[in-house]
Amino acid sequence: MKDWTDVAIALPTFVNVAFAFAFGACAGSFVHVAAYRVPLGISVVSPPSRCPTCGFRLPWYDNVPIVAYLRLRGRCAACGVRIPSRYLWSEVGMGLLYALAVAVLTFPVRGSAWHEVGHGWWSEQGLVHGMPAFLAVFTGLAALAAMTATDARSFLIPVAIPTFASVAAFVLWPLAALLQRDGSPPFPLETPSWASCIAALGGMAGLAVSRVLLAAGVLPRSFADWDDFATHEGDVYADYPFARREMVKEVAFVGPAVLLALAGAALAPHVPHEGPLPAPLGAFLAVATGFLVGGAIVWALRIVATLLLDSEALGLGDVHLMACVGAVFGWKVAVAGFLVAPFVGLAWWLVNLFRRAPMRVPYGPSLAVGSVVAWLLKPALAAVIAWGLSSMADLGGHARSSPGEALGVCLVLGTAATVAAAMARRSGGLAAAASIVLMLAAVVGWILAAPSRAGLGAASGAILAVLSLVGSVLCGSWLEEDPGPRTALRRILRVLAFAVVAVGVFMLVARPPVGNP
Repeated sequence: MKDWTDVAIALPTFVNVAFAFAFGACAGSFVHVAAYRVPLGISVVSPPSRCPTCGFRLPWYDNVPIVAYLRLRGRCAACGVRIPSRYLWSEVGMGLLYALAVAVLTFPVRGSAWHEVGHGWWSEQGLVHGMPAFLAVFTGLAALAAMTATDARSFLIPVAIPTFASVAAFVLWPLAALLQRDGSPPFPLETPSWASCIAALGGMAGLAVSRVLLAAGVLPRSFADWDDFATHEGDVYADYPFARREMVKEVAFVGPAVLLALAGAALAPHVPHEGPLPAPLGAFLAVATGFLVGGAIVWALRIVATLLLDSEALGLGDVHLMACVGAVFGWKVAVAGFLVAPFVGLAWWLVNLFRRAPMRVPYGPSLAVGSVVAWLLKPALAAVIAWGLSSMADLGGHARSSPGEALGVCLVLGTAATVAAAMARRSGGLAAAASIVLMLAAVVGWILAAPSRAGLGAASGAILAVLSLVGSVLCGSWLEEDPGPRTALRRILRVLAFAVVAVGVFMLVARPPVGNP
């Protein structure tokens, strides 16, 4: 009897998950259309869906997600041409993603690890009161999927996609806060501190000022003459010689937002306020804070890296993507997703090595996947981070107890990495991946062991830096525009050499004088 009672209690949630899958399948169909049409400047509404081969306009029953594809056996009803399977996988994938989101947000009981994702708020609200929040999340997930698809295919992210999701967040989250039940658990988007709220208002005002000045022609648009250096239309890797100059324009654009945000934070203690903010206003400011933080961390990296490399490091589409993540999921998810993204990108790069696929990959999909992982799989991510920190602590303890032995192992790994880099000149991908893993392990081990033996650590660091540079030469990649694994290996080894030098200088400067306790 108890089992049937549990099933009856859980039945509404199962129905919600099934509904989420169906809704996600419809969203997946729309995402596929948007990912194809938006980069081409075609409306997502008109013309209606039709066969690209014979032009047959699809009736409504041939547009039903998943079911129509299976009923037609993957072929056009008029001409019989095969329909690409990516249509089906897009619908199934989005359906599963939406169902997973609803399950994780509403299933876990209080006290379980997964309860930390939704904190019980979603299950307390139910489908009606929580609908604006669900729509905000669904819109954000669909936008991330569409941006991933467009960036993977064309190395471009149409600004219209993240802008739509960000605007939806500014409308739906305050509405969700207005409709939430009294006495509910903490709101999913945490209201920032008072100083952060005032700073967010200043930052949004600064962006509005910059947009007006840009539209009026007072501020110049960056990379406006890109097409003059492109070899063909849509070239996103043109040999553009003025990247550093364009960063000055972007600094001028973000300048008003930064100045007004700092002014708001400074004036916040002098702005009178009593008690907590009204829930809708707090939600709006939480969205604004996430929007600014998510965009700022990528834009800052874009500006700094471009100034250092003298080539456009990250696209503005990536800035809009992370601003969208911050607006929809909160600033903490944006920061965590930004930190997870490099590991996603590295995994994708290694997969491409085995697939012998092109090594040049866009970064937008890594940011999108990293953000979803940071939001939806927070307990699993926390467990992985805890395991990593524990392992690093164990390795650090061993390195401090036997620094000479640890540094010797690091030099052996660095030498093996250099040999693998030389082998990559002929064998390519696998040797390049081995060289990167070995040198990365050598550098991490050196960082852990070097502080315990200053002289030996400095000498070992110098040798590792030289080995990295030698490996970058021996791999034989001289063409910067070559998208193969050797070019990636060359750049990564040079970055690791720079990292060793930078960390060594920091250790030298930060090391306390001899004789101090």
